[in-house]
Amino acid sequence: MSKPLFHESDKVDKYCYHCGENVPASLTLSIEIEGKQRAMCCRGCLAVAQCILGSGLNDYYRFRSDNPATPDSRDEDYSLYDNPGVLADFSHALDDSGTRQESRLSVAGLHCAACAWLIENRLQRLPGIESVSVHLQNALVTIRWRRDEIKMSEIMIAIHQLGYQALPYSPANRDQHLQEELDGLLRRLGLAGIGMMQVGMVAIGLYAGDFQGMDDTTRNLLRYFSLAVATPVLLYSAQPFFRGAWRSLKAGQPGMDVPVSLALVAAFTASVLATLQQQEHVYFDTVSMFTFFLLLSRYLQAKVRQTQTSNTVLLPLAARKITQAGDNSYQWLPLKDLQRGDIISVVPGETIPIDGRVLRGQSSVETSAFNGEFLPVQVAIGSTVLAGSGNIDGSLDIEVTATASQSSIVQMEALLEQAHAAKPKFAQLADRLASHFVSAVILLALASYLYWLQHSPEQAFIIALSVLVVSCPCALSLATPTTFTAAVSSLRRDGIVLRSTQTLEALHKVDRVIFDKTGTLTLGKPHIQSSHYYQDNHEQIMRIAAALEQHSNHPVAEAFRRPSNIDLPEVHKLSIYAGEGIAANIDGESYRIGQGGFCIPLADLPSLEQEANNTEVYLVSSKGPLARFILEDSLRPEAAALVSEIRDQGIAITILSGDKNQAVAKIANTLNIPDYHGEFSAAAKLEAIHRYQAAGERVLMVGDGINDAPILSAADMSIAMSSASALTRNQADVSLLDNSLSAVSTLFATAKRSRRLLKENIGWALLYNLTSLPLAAVGLVPPWLAAIGMSTSSLVVVLNALRIKGKANLSDSKKLPIQAPVKTSVENAHG
Repeated sequence: MSKPLFHESDKVDKYCYHCGENVPASLTLSIEIEGKQRAMCCRGCLAVAQCILGSGLNDYYRFRSDNPATPDSRDEDYSLYDNPGVLADFSHALDDSGTRQESRLSVAGLHCAACAWLIENRLQRLPGIESVSVHLQNALVTIRWRRDEIKMSEIMIAIHQLGYQALPYSPANRDQHLQEELDGLLRRLGLAGIGMMQVGMVAIGLYAGDFQGMDDTTRNLLRYFSLAVATPVLLYSAQPFFRGAWRSLKAGQPGMDVPVSLALVAAFTASVLATLQQQEHVYFDTVSMFTFFLLLSRYLQAKVRQTQTSNTVLLPLAARKITQAGDNSYQWLPLKDLQRGDIISVVPGETIPIDGRVLRGQSSVETSAFNGEFLPVQVAIGSTVLAGSGNIDGSLDIEVTATASQSSIVQMEALLEQAHAAKPKFAQLADRLASHFVSAVILLALASYLYWLQHSPEQAFIIALSVLVVSCPCALSLATPTTFTAAVSSLRRDGIVLRSTQTLEALHKVDRVIFDKTGTLTLGKPHIQSSHYYQDNHEQIMRIAAALEQHSNHPVAEAFRRPSNIDLPEVHKLSIYAGEGIAANIDGESYRIGQGGFCIPLADLPSLEQEANNTEVYLVSSKGPLARFILEDSLRPEAAALVSEIRDQGIAITILSGDKNQAVAKIANTLNIPDYHGEFSAAAKLEAIHRYQAAGERVLMVGDGINDAPILSAADMSIAMSSASALTRNQADVSLLDNSLSAVSTLFATAKRSRRLLKENIGWALLYNLTSLPLAAVGLVPPWLAAIGMSTSSLVVVLNALRIKGKANLSDSKKLPIQAPVKTSVENAHG
């Protein structure tokens, strides 16, 4: 008989929505499809359904005429992920041919550094795998591999064979895995807690009976009761430890679950034998306490991970695209179908779905997703708004300036994932030490048992148990990743996104900070201070200048912006010359706007007195000069405080700018920076950085222009302002989402605090293990205290790392609202 198709009239928990099979009564797997929770009969169906929904193929469930085969529960079907279209949802090519791929997987069941280390080592042995990095807190596995040597399904099967569940990485899959893990741990923890209390009360009676006298019948009855209670604790609550130990032993890589499992099995077995043979000691209370305290530690760590990864911004699935301006006609379109230039409508109370520029309306916008600032900012015509921001009190018509896949929030999340995936060098060393540490602990426990067997046989077994349980290699392995994960998350809330956690490690080694001037030390919002026209019809000249500058993202272009309701002439044959200007044709005539030297080849410029401290922009046509504009920019209010803080740390400061020497000197003198250089081309800046590096200095570059991209790439470390071009951001180690230099102060302060917390965590991990193991080996740590000590050791590391959230910025400068540029396909000009 064929399996029934799922109909709306069917009960949600009766048939599997994917394959039509009966859903076991004890199973609670489900997924939201078409706005309703749909039951799944197994994880195989769940994985396929998630992939179908994640690939945008929701219509499959409405148009299918038969059920698909149920994936094998013993060997899940991952072949769907070999499909190029599906693979592209969680992978990207590293070369032009698409042979080398980088994929991100969400893996359920990770609970300690040994799990991460196991997956890394197992996958790296497969042909075609270039590198594997596991981020424990986010349950994220980043894999670089070759499609001509291995399939994605083979990679996922290899993870499945280790006992873990792998799915394409997404915040939804990550959150689902974490919640499932928490629910399972809570159930096991509850049973272990009840068992510990019941067996503990019986143990008190048994201990009292040893001193006050107890008949054998009563003692045997209490022991059998303890056996009955401790058995489900061992078989159910302690199951995660046994599974972890088995898969690590099967892979030849013993993890921390091995000594824990040995201790539990040994204590339980010895207690059962003592009960049956009426020997002297039983340890059922020890088994229950071990299990409870270790599960409690694991549950609290998972809860912390959930808190750290719960900051994902949920975007709407679709937006109102305005089909005809003026009559409020619109149609709903999926975000992925929106293109640059489309106009969408966002009403009060909605989340802005995509990056854009306001064409009509004004409102208050909440931008805490980017800079942690919950006070709204005012936006009006011409303002830039970012996907993920909340529209509060006004309707907005927004011109789309970036596709959904290129929006700021998506790029930010990609950078965060990249930062989490990168392992600092010390973390790699700690993982290697932890793997050998487990073997050393087992040998120490055996040596302790043999020693005490000769000197005090009645204590030998219990001392060996204490040695097995008291050790905590996880504290050492968790010290670095938990500290840096907390730091990265804290910086993210302050509008600072790291490309790699290694930046935090290296920031204290900086010898020199190099600043660009325009848009970095200054606000990057120049205004026209004065204009000199060489021809009449000033309004037409300004319209021509605005038409040329509307295609540039350079801060200078902002001075020429005009309201959207003013018609501008059509531009043809546009050419952008980075650092110099713009050339184009309008109505068949050639025009240039930019620096004087750039404009001279098209028209002679009259000899005029040079402005000492401001920027000059010329507009010329093939018929002669049209205008000369004097632009003025303002110093950022937080620049002086930042420069003072950097100088107080003993770090040298330099300004490298393409602006005139006089303008650069004015800023440098105001900030008391003696080392400054103006009229520097990109090549000259690059040469200057290499000169500082050749002298042995580690250079940090802070910039925002397109011509800063190669400079940021050449520096040892780099920071891109929020107003930077996409190319500049891609080259930077740090991207600022809040366009304020106070974020640089926050970065330095967080790096300093994270180094201190890292030292504390490593110090604690070493101190605990070097102290507890000898004490346990000499019989000074009872089993119950060993279990508490092991659990507490890991928790201390995790909770101490979270203290970084309470940091205070080094700068008291008030943060400015986000001021991000409109991103277009044509990049910056002028320099």
